[in-house]
Amino acid sequence: MSVTFWCPDAPRRQIPCKSCLAAGERCDPYCLGFTVESEAPEVNFANGNAAAILELLGYCSAPGGEVPDTAVFRRRIVRARNIDRSHLEHEGYELPGGHGVAVVRDEDGIDRIQPMGCRVVSFGNTDEQTLRRLEALDRLAAFAQEHKLEIVWG
Repeated sequence: MSVTFWCPDAPRRQIPCKSCLAAGERCDPYCLGFTVESEAPEVNFANGNAAAILELLGYCSAPGGEVPDTAVFRRRIVRARNIDRSHLEHEGYELPGGHGVAVVRDEDGIDRIQPMGCRVVSFGNTDEQTLRRLEALDRLAAFAQEHKLEIVWG
């Protein structure tokens, strides 16, 4: 899953579908031959990275939200670039499927322990990645501020 930061009221434009162009015909029967994209930058992070960045910036890391004041948002980004961010750094890890357990009752009424859980992969985080994410958010915020647009995430 991921979280996207974007400006919902930004102008949008139609661009030709790259898959259709590569194929020389419609890439699938439901494709209109074009996609619509925002003129504003859009930033997408994995859930954990988005939550960490939002908390670093002093916002609630709820699944969705909005930036009430773009100027304050940009000041918080500047501050975040100049403070210790080492608490956000971590090594990557992988958990195989079935890393958790649940107690389930079978049709005979007998309780048993059943392995549960999907495979989990985390690629970790470095300070350089955090700075790259802050820079991407600042580009979005600069565009929003210049065009008087709201920033939301979800």
